[in-house]
Amino acid sequence: MKTKRYFRTRIIALFGVGLTVIIIMWKNVSNSKNQFDVFQKRETNLTVVGQTFGIQRFEDIACVKFQGRLGNLMMEYVFLYVIAKMKHLYPVVPENSELFQIFNIEKTTLTAIGKSADSCAKLPVYKERWGLSYDEKLHAIPPYKGVQFDGYFQSWKYWIKYENEIRKLLRFKNPITQKAFTQMRDIIDKMKFEVNKESVIVSIHIRRGDYATEGHYKYGKLTPNETYYANAMQYFKTRHNNILFVVGSNDIDWSKKALAREKNVYYSTGNSPAEDIALLSLANHTIMSVGTFGWWIGWMAQGTSIFYKNIFRPQSDFAKEFRNNSIDDFVYPGWIPME
Repeated sequence: MKTKRYFRTRIIALFGVGLTVIIIMWKNVSNSKNQFDVFQKRETNLTVVGQTFGIQRFEDIACVKFQGRLGNLMMEYVFLYVIAKMKHLYPVVPENSELFQIFNIEKTTLTAIGKSADSCAKLPVYKERWGLSYDEKLHAIPPYKGVQFDGYFQSWKYWIKYENEIRKLLRFKNPITQKAFTQMRDIIDKMKFEVNKESVIVSIHIRRGDYATEGHYKYGKLTPNETYYANAMQYFKTRHNNILFVVGSNDIDWSKKALAREKNVYYSTGNSPAEDIALLSLANHTIMSVGTFGWWIGWMAQGTSIFYKNIFRPQSDFAKEFRNNSIDDFVYPGWIPME
């Protein structure tokens, strides 16, 4: 998907001539879906969505049992936003949701429409049949009737028809966006990375933590080993001569050991989860691990995304979360599988 260039002069004002030169050069890279364009668009259109739902237009509400961490919350919110839009309902987000602190989204809460705190609990519940596959029955609910959903909704099929709107919706707040730009500029300086028409930056998300525990393995969740990352990096090295790899991980020590033989690798530390997504999605291309956190980085970057194809252990409990043992509903179209 091609993105438009918006208000280049604002970037100059915010980040100086030096950063602007970098941005212009990166736009000349053959990847026409450069994420800098996306962030410029997000930053300069802060009022596009505005009062999408309003208070008086909808009598009934749609609720989701928000659960999990940031990547999950984003999946759940996007599903809620689209299903409410389709069924003419008001999308209820928890009053204290961290999403309000991260994205420029409308604060559609029960308080905003004067409803009691137990309004969602009184509604009929529709439970998703698979945690990582599309459940068409959820789209078949009747319109104009209050409803509550229970699930993770980790499929692009729920909202692909509204993808352009979702890209405008998930705009990071200005401080997060500006920090990401500044960090990327500093990384380029520290690594003495030569920026030209041939330059390519590839982000790598390495998820270990809970996924590397015995309990998760028994459940059926798998996480990539060193070989996967080596193969994925080699994929880009055979196609580009000037590459900088930027790594974000919840286990930097493991990451440094796994990539010890690789050159031109920068390890990002000290960021919040939202700041890491914002930074890593500025790259031209992405190497993903597993889970929704890396999923969103790949989707936001809009370049070439490589994903670990062995997401689950066959015949495991986790495998049951995928309809017919297929990952097609979860993996975004066009992403490249690797092991």
